[in-house]
Amino acid sequence: MTRPLIIIALILLYFSPGVNGQTIGGNSTFSFLRMQLHPQAGALGGRNLSMISGDLGLVSENPALLTKSHHSSLSANFIFLAPSITGLYCVGAFHWKKTATTFSLGLQHILYGSQLQTDAAGLVLGEFRAYDQMIGLTASRRYGKRWSYGTTMKLINSRYGAYSSLAVASDVGVTYHHEEKQLKIGFVAKNMGVQMKTFSGVGEDLPFDMLIGVTKQLEGAPLRFSITAQRIHQFDLLYNDTLFASENYGNREKTGFGTKLLSHLIMGTDLLIGEKIVISAGYNVLRRRELRLRNLASGLTGFSYGLQLNLQRLKFYFSRSHYQSSLSQNQVSMSFRLQSKE
Repeated sequence: MTRPLIIIALILLYFSPGVNGQTIGGNSTFSFLRMQLHPQAGALGGRNLSMISGDLGLVSENPALLTKSHHSSLSANFIFLAPSITGLYCVGAFHWKKTATTFSLGLQHILYGSQLQTDAAGLVLGEFRAYDQMIGLTASRRYGKRWSYGTTMKLINSRYGAYSSLAVASDVGVTYHHEEKQLKIGFVAKNMGVQMKTFSGVGEDLPFDMLIGVTKQLEGAPLRFSITAQRIHQFDLLYNDTLFASENYGNREKTGFGTKLLSHLIMGTDLLIGEKIVISAGYNVLRRRELRLRNLASGLTGFSYGLQLNLQRLKFYFSRSHYQSSLSQNQVSMSFRLQSKE
């Protein structure tokens, strides 16, 4: 049972000397890799890497969530960011008994539509299309009764008109699942990689992240709670534009130890209504902190919610995440099992 713990220790040891050099905010390329790709995660605040009985689409959150139970399943997830920006993430899984390993292949495609192309003087030269793509191959295995570990290898491609970039990256994850206590703990290091082709000849960092999460289902009650800590390799996640704050509010907003600590947390809860319906809700502290407008009502900024419908072979998911009072993201997913459970 020590192998998964050794994996975690090696990851932490490898990245600890470079923690201070990791990028924050929008300072990395391929920022679309930070997007939540499945409405089950979206409804729970945007991140969940420890979900009990999670859908196949959650493999994008943690490769160790891929299990034998996902064999012969397909998941298609649709993301609606704006009228002209849409996303698709589809994934299929196969369990190879001979090697006791479960594999999945996933494709992510974010299309930004057609944009006007102009020169420096503003003269319209035509139109161009922009998109981001990622292909991920995942392998996961069990270790002992309660441990699982997995990895995802990614090929990443972005093109914005005449500019394009290519990169390779990997995710590494571990989970501990105590079925009797209905407790699951997950850890993942995401987007460890390098650009092979740059946009303009200058290399950029990928959006590296380290997360740890816990999900617990109450005994004798239809409630399940999750808490996830994101970007644990970096303590201060908050960005303060002192000039903007001074010009617009007359003072700089203070961020103490407690605020910095809580900004890592994402909290979610599930209400299980029988075996077919699950209602979910979540709260992302960092999202609300970054996107709220000072001195104005922030409404549901940082909150999310969703619905899950479980049929015999088909699962349907819907989520809505609020970024600002006038901006929200809707996600829809369908998961289908080609073969009945053995």
